[in-house]
Amino acid sequence: MRKSFACVTLLLFGLSLLAGCSGQSATPTATATPEPTAAPTADLALSPTSVPAGGIDVALEHVIKPQEPVVARVNGEEISTSSFLDVMKRQLQVVTMSYGVDWNDVGNQELIPGFQDQILDQMVQDQLIRQLAAAEGIVVTDADIEAERASIEAEVLASGQYADWDAFLTSMGSDPQDFGEQIKTYLCYQKLLVSHGGPTEAEQVHAQHILVDTEEIGQEVLKKLQGGTAFADLAKEYSTDTGSAESGGDLGWFPRGVMVTEFEDAAFGLSVGETSELVKTDFGYHIIQVLEKGLHALSEDLLADVQQENFGSWFDEEYSKANIETLVIFANPEPTPTATS
Repeated sequence: MRKSFACVTLLLFGLSLLAGCSGQSATPTATATPEPTAAPTADLALSPTSVPAGGIDVALEHVIKPQEPVVARVNGEEISTSSFLDVMKRQLQVVTMSYGVDWNDVGNQELIPGFQDQILDQMVQDQLIRQLAAAEGIVVTDADIEAERASIEAEVLASGQYADWDAFLTSMGSDPQDFGEQIKTYLCYQKLLVSHGGPTEAEQVHAQHILVDTEEIGQEVLKKLQGGTAFADLAKEYSTDTGSAESGGDLGWFPRGVMVTEFEDAAFGLSVGETSELVKTDFGYHIIQVLEKGLHALSEDLLADVQQENFGSWFDEEYSKANIETLVIFANPEPTPTATS
């Protein structure tokens, strides 16, 4: 039984490193669904230098090498041990060179079996993504791959971290053919995301608000509103929500599921142009005024979240229906509790 869908291919782990260098986002970030876990970097004891004392050769000595020729099957399609070890080596190189991991550290060595399980799980997901894309008639052309590759190359060179494209591929432990295959899988995922990410617009409210700490201050603001003082002026003077106060309390458009329940219920219950009484939430007391309501396109960030959530639910269902055979488990399973009398 799979734990979760990471929503990315192995390629994206390498691209996320690049994004960290350039300050740009190379991939959509999942928030409703689990974050990608291509490497256990958060728990690694990192060396302060970029050249680790115990490099990838040391890491490879601690990699468990399956004796059977196949490590998994996805709907009868095999994942070979040799391809798994190739991917494992590549990901170890990315982690080692990018984070300066010292594999002489025993704590890091102990993480390798779990890392191997993560890599195999991701390879299974990638295999299924390619199968699902093929079943839906999705085609990724050579031109598509080259366009994406060229975009990545431009970002790589703009980052200033690599002398040229070949140096980047070497740092990723990759080559043009292998990298092209990774891009192909990623583009399959992107096309499936569009198909199963759900609608791009939703019923939303465009509202502004004033947030204060006490009911007494809230009543004071309400009186001034009733006396004709502009909402935006009062927001700038009174609101403790520094994120919106300077813009007159404007929160922009938002759908259901974004705000806390009390605020959301009040906002969606108001008519256009209507102002609420005090609405109490854990943040304080709000005065809400609705500017617009209706079907509206989701913002870029919200759309990414919604698509990831919808796609994750769809993929989970497809995964549960697939015939997944994982033939190797690298990390020692947790002990089963023994019943006592």
